[in-house]
Amino acid sequence: MFSLTPRERKVLVFLGILIFCGALLRFLNVKINNVSASTNNQNQIQEAIPININTASPADLEKIPGIGPEIASRIIEYRATHGKFSSFDDLKEVKGIGGKKLEKMKDSITLQSN
Repeated sequence: MFSLTPRERKVLVFLGILIFCGALLRFLNVKINNVSASTNNQNQIQEAIPININTASPADLEKIPGIGPEIASRIIEYRATHGKFSSFDDLKEVKGIGGKKLEKMKDSITLQSN
């Protein structure tokens, strides 16, 4: 076959190390960018929290974790029919909101304006 001189082996090892370091840097850069984007999304959500469920618009209600357009419209409809929510447990009367969802929402909502 063929054989490599000691110098050629060193060059190949050096090139292998360079490729490995480049791939590692690329991987770490992607991870850092993902963490950055996730942190930005969390900061945007936390800026608007807590949301007053008694006065919030449908768009504001959709900012609450677990609330989409359908449940937001049900909350608005419930408010129009029954008046303001007096306790968090009143939210369970809205179709689509149960105990688990309410627990996820509690840190994001308030019943009173600050």
